[in-house]
Amino acid sequence: MLNFKAQLDRDLQTVFHNTAEHAEELEFWIDGTRYKGAVIIDDGGAQDRTKPNSDHVDGLTLIDLVVYVPLSVLNQIPKRGLNAEINGDLYEIKKVHPEAGEIVLYLERLTE
Repeated sequence: MLNFKAQLDRDLQTVFHNTAEHAEELEFWIDGTRYKGAVIIDDGGAQDRTKPNSDHVDGLTLIDLVVYVPLSVLNQIPKRGLNAEINGDLYEIKKVHPEAGEIVLYLERLTE
């Protein structure tokens, strides 16, 4: 009989991070290090960015992404502020949240 943590780890691999179910096999880079594994990408889409009063740049859009990565793929928890490259697009890691055997990365980038 599996304990709760072992069962959760198994379920993460066989259901949530299963490429036949929810995840996609993806090659990506964090701070220049290549990773490859089954990840979930939640695309928040494009939105108008909030500009501080001192910012006079117009025409930029904020793109945000939430990426769920098994800890076993990363083998460490990345730091906030590092760059992540996914599908040729460069993002900044704005928030990192370790949760039950996986790492949730909150990413942002600006585009025209």
